[in-house]
Amino acid sequence: MVVVIVVLYFFSSIRIVKQWDEMLVFTLGRFVGIRKPGIHMVYSFVQRATIIDKRITTTEFRTEGTLSRDKVPVTLLAVMFWKVSDVKRAALEVKNYRETIDLAAQSSLRDIVSRSDLETLLSDQQKIDDRIAELIRERATSWGIEVQNVQIRDLEIPSSLQDVLSRKAQAEAEKGARRIYGEAEVVAAEEYVKAALLYENSPVAFRLRGLNVLLEAVKSDQNTLLFLPTELTDMLRAFGPVAGVTPPSEPLAAEVAKIVPQNEDSTLDR
Repeated sequence: MVVVIVVLYFFSSIRIVKQWDEMLVFTLGRFVGIRKPGIHMVYSFVQRATIIDKRITTTEFRTEGTLSRDKVPVTLLAVMFWKVSDVKRAALEVKNYRETIDLAAQSSLRDIVSRSDLETLLSDQQKIDDRIAELIRERATSWGIEVQNVQIRDLEIPSSLQDVLSRKAQAEAEKGARRIYGEAEVVAAEEYVKAALLYENSPVAFRLRGLNVLLEAVKSDQNTLLFLPTELTDMLRAFGPVAGVTPPSEPLAAEVAKIVPQNEDSTLDR
């Protein structure tokens, strides 16, 4: 009988610590050491063991209706990635390290929201993430907890304010489009000025450009009625000597007549 009791006592004192855990051993209530992964003996009725998981843990926390610096009620949902780096501190410095880190995260989130305006919360979330993580890290280090990262998952604002921000974004987009259109108009005007100066100094280029415009117009099947300016019709009838080249006017008119559709409604009007 005694042998059976001893065997049962022996097996009941065996503790297996997994690879991702560490075990704290207390003898008669006093901390005596940390046990690494493996098989260990914790003598019942004399010793007590606490196993702490050292893997990365995720914790969601939120703040509802917290006023930002510009007095806007904001609801923020964030997630924190953390792990226990010092099992002795986590077990001895705080009563419940999981509950403590959760409360610290919520208070830090409210603190950051109250010190930030809405525009910063919406446009620079990476900076807000870093500030929240740094604030939690300052508080949790003394508890043996390492905060690795904090990310904002969702941000909610009143629906009336969402409509205002939507209209503001549309106005900004329209403003940018108008600015781009104006810049394009300036560039086009500058190119037109350059072309005008070139045509002014080169009558040949100007006349060839006019002929090119006419040929492009008559090539289209949709153009059956053309109203030409006086300068262009004069150019066709009196394409005189230019730069030492004397192109005959009759062949030119014949070439144009081949391109212009033979339609009773087609008219070359001065």
